[in-house]
Amino acid sequence: GCGGYVVGETVKLLKELNAFYEYDVILFDVLGDVVCGGFAAPLNYADYCIIITDNGFDALFAANRIAASVREKARTHPLRLAGLVGNRTSKRDLIDKYVESCPMPVLEVLPLIEDIRISRVKGKTLFEMAEKETSLAYVCDYYLNIADQILAEPEGVVPTEIADRELFSLLSDFYLNPNQTEANAEDGAEEFMVV
Repeated sequence: GCGGYVVGETVKLLKELNAFYEYDVILFDVLGDVVCGGFAAPLNYADYCIIITDNGFDALFAANRIAASVREKARTHPLRLAGLVGNRTSKRDLIDKYVESCPMPVLEVLPLIEDIRISRVKGKTLFEMAEKETSLAYVCDYYLNIADQILAEPEGVVPTEIADRELFSLLSDFYLNPNQTEANAEDGAEEFMVV
């Protein structure tokens, strides 16, 4: 079936339940590649959008599509992009390169922590697991930081997405010329140290 249709139906159900008026915060997690109106339907009722991505090529292409949808919806709705969250990634070089070209706040970058996946397998939240395993409290702090930023009602941005060809060139350079990218970073570091 059509996933976008199901998202649209869920939005209808939330309206019928008066959820948009009864709660201060509603988190609606939908697939990121906005290819039809159904997936973008929750943006009609949102104050903020948060893009969750990883440090990969495909995920950042999807993030760029969401940025375009936010820009488009912001023309007629009071919608802003609160920011981007890097999810379970050991590096953030592509994320940083993307937000350099498409300015937006980075709310948090969650490192690659296996306990995040284990919590799903156990059927528990990280917060439930941290009650018994206090060593996990630091993981919960990442999520609490994101929540604090959202509850503070940030100004947010109306992003300007990057053209597909430009984005492809920007991101593929990291994969096609990894030594060049590292050399540029090292050259910059050396120049900085000399000054």
